[in-house]
Amino acid sequence: GSSSSKCSTYHSSAMGQSNSSVFRPSARRGSRTPSPTSPAQAAAQRPAPTGPTRTVDPLPAPTGTKLGLQYLCKSAGSTGLLSIVAPQTPVDTESNAQRAPIDLTLVIDRSGSMGGSKLAMVKRSITFILSQLNSGDRLALVSYDTNVRTDFELTACTEQEKLGMGAKVAAIRAGNTTNLSGGLQAGLKLQKKTIRDTRLQEEQTRNAVRSLFLLTDGLANAGLTTTPEIVKLVADARQADSSIMVHTFGFGDDHNAEMLGAVAEAGGGEYVYVEKDENLGDSFAEALGGLASVVAQSISLTVSQPGGMARPRTQFPVVAEVNGWRVDISDLYAEERRDILVEMTEGVAKFRYYSILSSEWVESTLACSPRDLTDDEATAVDLAVARETTAAAMLQANEDAASGRMADARQHLQDALKQAEAVAGDCEDIRRLQLDLNECLETVQTSADYKSKGSKKLAWMGGGHGKQRSRGTECAYTNSVQRSMKSAASAM
Repeated sequence: GSSSSKCSTYHSSAMGQSNSSVFRPSARRGSRTPSPTSPAQAAAQRPAPTGPTRTVDPLPAPTGTKLGLQYLCKSAGSTGLLSIVAPQTPVDTESNAQRAPIDLTLVIDRSGSMGGSKLAMVKRSITFILSQLNSGDRLALVSYDTNVRTDFELTACTEQEKLGMGAKVAAIRAGNTTNLSGGLQAGLKLQKKTIRDTRLQEEQTRNAVRSLFLLTDGLANAGLTTTPEIVKLVADARQADSSIMVHTFGFGDDHNAEMLGAVAEAGGGEYVYVEKDENLGDSFAEALGGLASVVAQSISLTVSQPGGMARPRTQFPVVAEVNGWRVDISDLYAEERRDILVEMTEGVAKFRYYSILSSEWVESTLACSPRDLTDDEATAVDLAVARETTAAAMLQANEDAASGRMADARQHLQDALKQAEAVAGDCEDIRRLQLDLNECLETVQTSADYKSKGSKKLAWMGGGHGKQRSRGTECAYTNSVQRSMKSAASAM
């Protein structure tokens, strides 16, 4: 994301020569073309257009609504860095002008353990979310204990409707066991109801950013209870409609981080560890700020060179292609970047994505070859290597510790710490990696430490660094909209 750190500065001079093609829909904004499918269904399917393309200027440094693509590599045989960089926040955060409308479903645990301060904090957080949504957005709420209840379906957030939704939130009471799968299934079904309010004709011409937030403080002990069963619910829903993003929030130390992480991975979203009750507001605010600043979706980056190449180093899904690989990235928020490490001497990078703000598919091609790097550029490559090493070490340490190999878990983290310490320059991003690695080391000293804290922090921090996205913490991955949302939440 955007950062004041020297190590993660975006260098417009690093941009190679690239050619972009933009596919524009035939319907103009504000008009509606009759279709057998709803606007949200059409947006979700997004077939590749077959009409003529328009060639535009080579990609400049990120401005407006376009993403930037850059390649840094100092010499043949050395690690190269491919970066996709999102533009600065292109929306007026006060009026919410120009951003895509949001369809958000909250799936909230109201089992017995959520009673008292936890449920009170959840209600305050939902009230905050309501205050930040406008009439172009829709909100739904599902709450679950043993039984699943749809408190309200996707409803336009007009001031009048907000009053009724607020009253239903206030009426939620803690109950019994945790039918997480039932709540999740009900929430996913609500997102499939894609017909938007017919009064919102302007919003019907634009993509709705569609997401589900799943919150629990415990283990699934009613309905479907195994991780594969619950993950399949999300995978099946995403197969039918890949525009639905599922984010999970684990409250306290008793939830199943492995399961929530797997659900978020299948849902193209993030797993957030809410360590303390008072952190929930910040976590929800940051996640909502992300939804309010989505600039691109369905991003694919293909890299290739004659004779093939090694698999890119990344935590994103990678698929083999002819003479290369494809990296799939669900979305990008404003100001974010995604760094992919590649071993490529003379190759080509192609990326394709759907621009939320301009409602068009964009494709670009970049020739990749080594060149002399400035000190800052070389440090940026070293930082990306350290970050990827850190993320991989955290995730591997989590696997080792889960199998009782505590010494191996500590060794992975210590090795990553040494690599981070070797990066030259006074860099805030490196200090953050070191702090997080040391914090994780503290949680794998004993099996008890790992069970209560480590299993959550390793998955949470490893995923955050691997995907370069903030997950409820202050770090370089947080963008200005998220910071603004968190500030507003703190003021409530």
